[in-house]
Amino acid sequence: MAEKLTRTDLKKTAQNALMHGIGNVLGYDKPHDFDEWSEKDQEAYREILQREADRVAKLFGYDKAWSN
Repeated sequence: MAEKLTRTDLKKTAQNALMHGIGNVLGYDKPHDFDEWSEKDQEAYREILQREADRVAKLFGYDKAWSN
């Protein structure tokens, strides 16, 4: 029988799952009309997305967010 998970175990597992979701967004997701944006706007969006993802990662104790 598996040992009982602590609240900390559950929290870390949930945070890890959220970070993997953020990684998927960083790696693959973009707004539906992204290709119509100017190159400058696309770059600005990527920088903001990474900055915000890094903020969340730091809340969870990671150094920065990653892309999958």
